Amino acid sequence: MAINIGEPTEDGASVPVRVLVLEDSQPLLDRFARIIETWPQGQLSGAVSSVAAARRIIETNPIDILVADLNLPDGNGIEAISALRVSQPEAHAVVISVLSDGATVLKAIQAGACGYVLKDDTSIDFINALSMIREGKSPMSAAIARQIIENLQTVTTDVPVQEHLVEESTASLTPREQEVLTAIARGFTYREVADILNISAQTVPVHVRNIYRKLDAGNRSEAVYEATRQGLIEI
Repeated sequence: MAINIGEPTEDGASVPVRVLVLEDSQPLLDRFARIIETWPQGQLSGAVSSVAAARRIIETNPIDILVADLNLPDGNGIEAISALRVSQPEAHAVVISVLSDGATVLKAIQAGACGYVLKDDTSIDFINALSMIREGKSPMSAAIARQIIENLQTVTTDVPVQEHLVEESTASLTPREQEVLTAIARGFTYREVADILNISAQTVPVHVRNIYRKLDAGNRSEAVYEATRQGLIEI
């Protein structure tokens, strides 16, 4: 049975957060690795500097969180994020990069990143970002959040009102996804949702990821708000 990251097991032991770091700066890669190795809640699954190496680990080892830089010697960290989303849809990814242009940010989020932190952002440290993901939040630098808002405002302005409404009305959740989101909105943990709905604990994060994608949500609060607004669930 899969255990939600950071949740205690039945005997009260803490389940370590398995973290894979993808970063081509060796000093920074070493620093991130040391931080995770000394983090009581963490377990280093790998510290690599290439997309190819990251993909090999993703395909052979369970990962809870992927920390990815973007500009790498053999490609872009977004490729690793996409591979993680396909191979381990219950896992999470966060970008830590110097790149802040809108197109890159949106590509990373569309690929599956649930957070985006700039390397020069001193308001969100490394462990803080990982802890936020454990709590179901999306660590994001203020400048990145502003980029996303401005992009959404531009899209909304450019799309005719009737066309925009039609696009919104196409969002739909399966009956099971509605049940899962309703239970989560009421405060139940993933494990409790699995017990209530009599489904495997492994499938709950998969349903949640699909819900986020369909509702274009980045976290639990956004998904609940959007589903409620569209009348897809009642709390």
